[in-house]
Amino acid sequence: MPLQVLLHQSDEIDPMDIPLMNEVLEQMASDAGVEEGRMSVAILSDPEIREVNRNYLQHDYETDVISFDLSDDEDFLDGELVLSADTARRMANEVGWAPEAELILYAIHGMLHVLGYEDDTPENRDEMRRMEVHYLKRFGIEGWEKHPTHGEAEPESKVDEKG
Repeated sequence: MPLQVLLHQSDEIDPMDIPLMNEVLEQMASDAGVEEGRMSVAILSDPEIREVNRNYLQHDYETDVISFDLSDDEDFLDGELVLSADTARRMANEVGWAPEAELILYAIHGMLHVLGYEDDTPENRDEMRRMEVHYLKRFGIEGWEKHPTHGEAEPESKVDEKG
């Protein structure tokens, strides 16, 4: 069984239609060599993600994405992504693209963390940005170049795969 994506949208937010999210996450897992796995994706309001951030990471503020690698078996990827719909809507308005595209960007970023990528150094951050742009472009999500975190992150011709 390939990656199973379980999507939950909070009752606290206006529902968003993002069918492409499953396909993007499944492709990322496949590219990383993941043969089996489960990824839960929760789309929450800012107050809800702040509570998750406070309870699990001891950070008392809203954020765009939180990722958890719950894997205890190297043959089965198990993770959870928590995304903020409120932050996505605000940022999308600033950038000038769809909130759904912003949420997919958050999901890509979180999935990269679950797959082992880090953004703790400038070099690692640049690599993650290249990977994010690679997947945004691969799935035809336009407007990424207007994003303040991605405007100069042209993907390399061949993206290195980790996994």
